[in-house]
Amino acid sequence: MRCWICGSARLSPVGELTSGVQPLDQLRLRFRRPGFFKPRPEFEASRARACRDCGALFPFLTEYDRRELDAAADDLIETEDAAPRHYGPSDSPG
Repeated sequence: MRCWICGSARLSPVGELTSGVQPLDQLRLRFRRPGFFKPRPEFEASRARACRDCGALFPFLTEYDRRELDAAADDLIETEDAAPRHYGPSDSPG
């Protein structure tokens, strides 16, 4: 496995990933609510590797959450804040 940022092969072993706020808090991958009465999809990332050269962190979902993500993937909605932004010159006049 190589770092997705710098390409280094110097990655740490897999370690436990916590938020540090509460003892049992885990980082979660969250998506927009698919409907008004439907729960917000979220998936727990409890393990991670770190690049020893650039410091990038690569979280991993639990096996249960990976299967849940796979089952829900077609219905997930990207969060509005995560949409790519274009800051270059505009194609429209004015």
